Amino acid sequence: MRFDDILNRTGDRRKRVALVKAEHDESLLTVKQALEEESADFILIGKETVIRDKCRHLGVPLDNCTVLDVPDDQKAAERGASLAAEGAADVLMKGIIHSSVFTRALLNKTLALIPPGGLLSHFGLFELPGLPRALGITDSALNIAPDLEQKKVILENALAVMHSLNPGTILTACIAPVESVNPKIPSTVDAAALAAMDWEAARVEGPLALDVALSKEAAEMKGIESEVAGCPDLLMFPDLNSANAVYKSFAFMPGSRYAGVLAGLKVPVVLTSRSDPEEARSLSLKLAIAAAGAADF
Repeated sequence: MRFDDILNRTGDRRKRVALVKAEHDESLLTVKQALEEESADFILIGKETVIRDKCRHLGVPLDNCTVLDVPDDQKAAERGASLAAEGAADVLMKGIIHSSVFTRALLNKTLALIPPGGLLSHFGLFELPGLPRALGITDSALNIAPDLEQKKVILENALAVMHSLNPGTILTACIAPVESVNPKIPSTVDAAALAAMDWEAARVEGPLALDVALSKEAAEMKGIESEVAGCPDLLMFPDLNSANAVYKSFAFMPGSRYAGVLAGLKVPVVLTSRSDPEEARSLSLKLAIAAAGAADF
């Protein structure tokens, strides 16, 4: 599916987004845009007087917002996580709060936001010049050097997001430096193992080098037969180093657009980087709203 087609899938009702530590201009401007598009209602958590003052200054209407006065960062994060656990929020969004404090609340086992054996991972979605369809990437932010079992969970997380956005078969490439299994290159061994597993509504191939995954011509030149080459929906990377480098390369590519969420929880979570432009924040919220309600969140 095309990038905009995916992000404009809002479902049959307005989603409820809890913004943790909402006294943040950039986050509130993202809230303003979503309210104008009538895609979500908001629960704004933080110091109420500051939030209301900033909303007045920025022209953010509060008709479809609830403001909760929780000035303390840790308590605000815990309140947001509790709302998600109770089903009172469909999406969580990080405002002006340290990521460590925010994510610690998500990991509270008593809330059961992450299923037993689950794992937090990052899912990114890109629109890239020359590619006719949106391209998913995982995991470029959290898991440094996952083992095979962790890679399986990361891929499950990403496929859960993809299936919530696109009900069709997800064409997935497990990326490695080469297409043949080499015991001296662990990424090729794990990619082949992932490809050999049973996946529901997904075609998983690997190992595939990045050029082969993105170009059918490259696959043909190398004599590689592949259903995924040239038309992947999702790229599964072997570690943080490779995934993060490619993610940021794509993000800075002229003409690209991108969005990202945390996956593996009961609800999608928007946790953008401080360097992300306003458009990426807005698109990430759109991605979370589109994904909200998936069976595996």
